[in-house]
Amino acid sequence: MAPIYQPPVPFSLNVSNGATGGPFAGFQCADVNLTSAQITALVGTSVTLVAAPGAGYMIVPHLIIVRVAGVTAAYTDAGGAVSFAVGSMSNALAANTVFTGPTAGQQSQQLVQFAGTSTAANPSTNVNAALVISKATNNFAAGSGTAHITTYYTIESAS
Repeated sequence: MAPIYQPPVPFSLNVSNGATGGPFAGFQCADVNLTSAQITALVGTSVTLVAAPGAGYMIVPHLIIVRVAGVTAAYTDAGGAVSFAVGSMSNALAANTVFTGPTAGQQSQQLVQFAGTSTAANPSTNVNAALVISKATNNFAAGSGTAHITTYYTIESAS
Protein backbone atom coordinates (compact mmCIF):
# COMPACT_ATOMS: atom_id res chain seq x y z
CA MET A 1 0.00 0.00 0.00
CA ALA A 2 1.39 3.41 -0.97
CA PRO A 3 1.69 6.12 1.69
CA ILE A 4 -1.23 8.52 1.90
CA TYR A 5 1.07 11.53 1.60
CA GLN A 6 4.67 11.76 0.53
CA PRO A 7 6.24 15.23 0.75
CA PRO A 8 7.92 16.39 -2.46
CA VAL A 9 11.24 16.76 -0.63
CA PRO A 10 11.76 14.58 2.43
CA PHE A 11 12.63 16.39 5.64
CA SER A 12 16.33 17.13 5.72
CA LEU A 13 18.44 19.57 7.70
CA ASN A 14 20.26 22.37 5.92
CA VAL A 15 18.88 21.61 2.44
CA SER A 16 17.54 24.23 0.06
CA ASN A 17 14.07 23.42 -1.22
CA GLY A 18 13.23 25.63 -4.19
CA ALA A 19 9.70 24.18 -4.39
CA THR A 20 8.72 26.01 -1.17
CA GLY A 21 10.30 29.29 -2.18
CA GLY A 22 13.33 29.43 0.07
CA PRO A 23 15.74 27.69 2.38
CA PHE A 24 14.42 24.68 4.20
CA ALA A 25 16.52 24.04 7.23
CA GLY A 26 14.05 22.37 9.57
CA PHE A 27 14.31 22.76 13.32
CA GLN A 28 17.77 23.44 14.58
CA CYS A 29 18.98 23.30 18.15
CA ALA A 30 21.57 25.34 20.05
CA ASP A 31 22.84 24.67 23.57
CA VAL A 32 24.60 27.35 25.61
CA ASN A 33 25.86 27.15 29.19
CA LEU A 34 25.99 30.33 31.28
CA THR A 35 28.42 30.72 34.14
CA SER A 36 27.50 32.53 37.33
CA ALA A 37 29.61 35.48 36.15
CA GLN A 38 27.57 35.69 32.92
CA ILE A 39 24.26 35.43 34.82
CA THR A 40 25.21 38.28 37.16
CA ALA A 41 26.31 40.53 34.26
CA LEU A 42 23.29 40.18 31.94
CA VAL A 43 22.43 43.90 32.13
CA GLY A 44 25.63 45.09 30.50
CA THR A 45 26.73 41.97 28.67
CA SER A 46 24.17 40.01 26.66
CA VAL A 47 25.05 36.42 25.80
CA THR A 48 24.61 35.09 22.26
CA LEU A 49 22.47 31.95 22.11
CA VAL A 50 22.36 31.64 18.28
CA ALA A 51 24.75 33.48 15.93
CA ALA A 52 23.42 35.83 13.25
CA PRO A 53 22.31 33.82 10.19
CA GLY A 54 23.52 36.09 7.38
CA ALA A 55 22.13 38.83 5.16
CA GLY A 56 18.47 38.38 4.16
CA TYR A 57 17.72 35.77 6.85
CA MET A 58 16.28 35.85 10.33
CA ILE A 59 16.26 33.55 13.34
CA VAL A 60 12.79 32.40 14.41
CA PRO A 61 13.00 30.97 17.95
CA HIS A 62 10.22 28.48 18.65
CA LEU A 63 11.04 27.12 22.10
CA ILE A 64 13.67 28.11 24.64
CA ILE A 65 14.34 25.84 27.62
CA VAL A 66 16.07 27.49 30.58
CA ARG A 67 17.56 25.20 33.24
CA VAL A 68 19.17 26.79 36.30
CA ALA A 69 21.16 24.89 38.93
CA GLY A 70 21.92 26.58 42.24
CA VAL A 71 25.47 26.15 43.53
CA THR A 72 25.62 27.91 46.89
CA ALA A 73 22.73 30.35 47.28
CA ALA A 74 19.79 31.66 45.27
CA TYR A 75 20.29 34.79 43.17
CA THR A 76 18.66 37.93 44.47
CA ASP A 77 16.85 40.23 42.06
CA ALA A 78 16.02 43.92 42.39
CA GLY A 79 13.79 43.84 39.30
CA GLY A 80 14.17 44.04 35.56
CA ALA A 81 13.10 41.22 33.28
CA VAL A 82 15.35 38.65 31.69
CA SER A 83 14.60 38.71 27.97
CA PHE A 84 15.47 36.97 24.74
CA ALA A 85 15.87 39.12 21.63
CA VAL A 86 16.53 38.94 17.91
CA GLY A 87 17.17 42.56 16.97
CA SER A 88 14.22 44.56 18.31
CA MET A 89 12.01 41.46 18.42
CA SER A 90 12.06 40.46 22.09
CA ASN A 91 10.30 38.25 24.58
CA ALA A 92 10.65 38.99 28.32
CA LEU A 93 10.07 36.54 31.16
CA ALA A 94 7.02 37.42 33.26
CA ALA A 95 9.10 36.66 36.38
CA ASN A 96 12.74 35.74 36.96
CA THR A 97 11.99 32.92 39.41
CA VAL A 98 13.77 30.34 37.24
CA PHE A 99 16.97 32.19 38.31
CA THR A 100 15.98 33.28 41.84
CA GLY A 101 14.35 30.04 42.98
CA PRO A 102 17.10 27.41 43.16
CA THR A 103 19.35 27.37 46.22
CA ALA A 104 22.32 25.09 46.84
CA GLY A 105 21.79 21.79 45.04
CA GLN A 106 18.35 22.71 43.67
CA GLN A 107 17.29 23.07 40.04
CA SER A 108 14.57 24.96 38.19
CA GLN A 109 13.38 24.84 34.58
CA GLN A 110 11.27 27.15 32.44
CA LEU A 111 9.88 26.67 28.94
CA VAL A 112 9.60 29.88 26.91
CA GLN A 113 7.58 30.05 23.71
CA PHE A 114 8.98 33.03 21.83
CA ALA A 115 6.64 35.72 20.52
CA GLY A 116 7.68 39.12 19.26
CA THR A 117 7.29 41.79 16.60
CA SER A 118 10.22 43.62 15.07
CA THR A 119 10.50 47.36 14.64
CA ALA A 120 9.79 48.40 11.06
CA ALA A 121 12.95 49.34 9.18
CA ASN A 122 14.71 48.56 5.92
CA PRO A 123 16.07 46.04 6.60
CA SER A 124 14.15 45.11 9.72
CA THR A 125 16.24 44.98 12.90
CA ASN A 126 15.79 41.23 13.27
CA VAL A 127 17.34 40.49 9.86
CA ASN A 128 20.85 39.03 10.25
CA ALA A 129 20.67 39.50 14.02
CA ALA A 130 21.80 37.05 16.68
CA LEU A 131 19.47 35.62 19.34
CA VAL A 132 20.67 36.89 22.72
CA ILE A 133 19.71 36.73 26.39
CA SER A 134 20.01 39.85 28.53
CA LYS A 135 18.41 41.62 31.49
CA ALA A 136 16.70 45.01 31.33
CA THR A 137 17.89 46.51 34.64
CA ASN A 138 19.41 45.50 37.98
CA ASN A 139 21.81 42.58 37.62
CA PHE A 140 21.25 39.47 39.72
CA ALA A 141 23.40 39.43 42.86
CA ALA A 142 24.27 37.48 45.99
CA GLY A 143 23.92 34.03 44.51
CA SER A 144 25.75 31.49 42.45
CA GLY A 145 24.65 28.94 39.92
CA THR A 146 24.75 27.95 36.30
CA ALA A 147 22.24 27.99 33.48
CA HIS A 148 21.87 25.64 30.53
CA ILE A 149 19.77 27.13 27.72
CA THR A 150 18.50 25.08 24.79
CA THR A 151 16.92 26.89 21.84
CA TYR A 152 14.88 25.24 19.08
CA TYR A 153 14.70 27.56 16.08
CA THR A 154 14.46 27.87 12.31
CA ILE A 155 16.23 30.19 9.91
CA GLU A 156 13.78 31.93 7.58
CA SER A 157 14.02 34.31 4.67
CA ALA A 158 13.27 37.85 5.77
CA SER A 159 11.30 38.71 2.63
